[in-house]
Amino acid sequence: MAISFFDGLFLFVAISLNIKIILIFLARYRGPEGLEHKIGYLVIACIIPLIIILINYLLIGKDLWILIYLIIIISFLIFEMILDYILKLNFRRNLKIVVPYTLFYYVAFWGLLAISFVIDLVFGFIVFSIFMLSVVVTIYTHKKEKNKMFKK
Repeated sequence: MAISFFDGLFLFVAISLNIKIILIFLARYRGPEGLEHKIGYLVIACIIPLIIILINYLLIGKDLWILIYLIIIISFLIFEMILDYILKLNFRRNLKIVVPYTLFYYVAFWGLLAISFVIDLVFGFIVFSIFMLSVVVTIYTHKKEKNKMFKK
């Protein structure tokens, strides 16, 4: 079965978002100052194609759960934009914010995975593999960051 333009666009966004998250964590750990913030703009820019995809999916009558996950993904990116780029909060050390933020992140990225698998099984596994790589990179960089803090 051929993948539609909008499904292909969704898969592209899902893959690129996961790659950008990997790059953000690597930049946070080893990159030059400010690089992570610049990559974050690319993450936030994904709101635009996701809104276009959502409108298309609404018009063609995609399943409600897919629409809900798209709204969750878009909402998470808007939340990210508000915290990091509008309010410029350093919230990642505040458990009252970081715990719900992290849960929101994983629900949104679970949506990317679920929709990707519905579109195409092979691409679903590609998105899943890159997502798992992002989890490994996240854990690795957090461990290294904690080790740096304890050595000081």
